[in-house]
Amino acid sequence: MNLDSYKFTAHRGLFNNKDIPENSMKAFEAAMQKGFAIELDVQMTKDGYLVVFHDKSLKRVCGLKDEITMLTLNEVKQARLCGTDSMIPTFEDVLMLVDGRVPLLIEVKEDDNYEELMPKLIASLERYEGEYMIESFDPRIVLWLKKNHPSIIRGQLSSRNIREVKNRFLKFVLGNMFLNVITKPHFIAYLYTEVTPKFYKRHHKKGRQVAVWTVKSKEEYEKIKDIIDICIFENEETTK
Repeated sequence: MNLDSYKFTAHRGLFNNKDIPENSMKAFEAAMQKGFAIELDVQMTKDGYLVVFHDKSLKRVCGLKDEITMLTLNEVKQARLCGTDSMIPTFEDVLMLVDGRVPLLIEVKEDDNYEELMPKLIASLERYEGEYMIESFDPRIVLWLKKNHPSIIRGQLSSRNIREVKNRFLKFVLGNMFLNVITKPHFIAYLYTEVTPKFYKRHHKKGRQVAVWTVKSKEEYEKIKDIIDICIFENEETTK
């Protein structure tokens, strides 16, 4: 498996959260102009549409207390990103914009309705001719891909301290990726400060490539560049 086209992947596009918000059409266009692969986040609205947005709540990015999953698409479209005129894009809109120009790394956000979300995602991607792979913190989603679309490159996102997971036992299980024996991911996406030479060798031995998130400086990249395959980054200086 050769994932060289993802070597430098722009986290939520190339953004500054001023005039170019994260996960916006402007951020994706900026990444494409530099030739970077794009990482983006997908979740589903209350009425079953896929939109590109990271947080569960709109508070940090849009200043609203609502959650994506509790809003209809029309309601989501009323929000604006980081005080700009940029709207939260639909997944279909992003696919039309990118149109195969650069690879996509699609993170599916944790969702108890994943069995409804995933077929919608795949239906959109079956009409898309560009390069892509899918990752998630949720092993249920990785397993769903293995069972239903095993040819799609799938990745397990993880860290030893997943903030969203409060149960200590579940945090231990997910942090150590004990479910990989069942889900069999093609690559691991791990917090960059937690990746070691031993970690890298162990996963390569099992045929898995190693991505890291989220690298924000050239100095951080230099420390780990020899023990990673994919660098998910935010600061363009990281890549120079």
